[in-house]
Amino acid sequence: MTYLFIGMLLGMIVGLAIGSLAAIVKYTDYEIKRLKKELAEKA
Repeated sequence: MTYLFIGMLLGMIVGLAIGSLAAIVKYTDYEIKRLKKELAEKA
């Protein structure tokens, strides 16, 4: 039972890390597109 609990905790931590990394990548992609559009409007 202890191993199950430790495994669930580790799985949760890994899942949160992967999920937050995916969200960061998605947000930075959106931000880069927005900045490129802003630069194109100024030029």
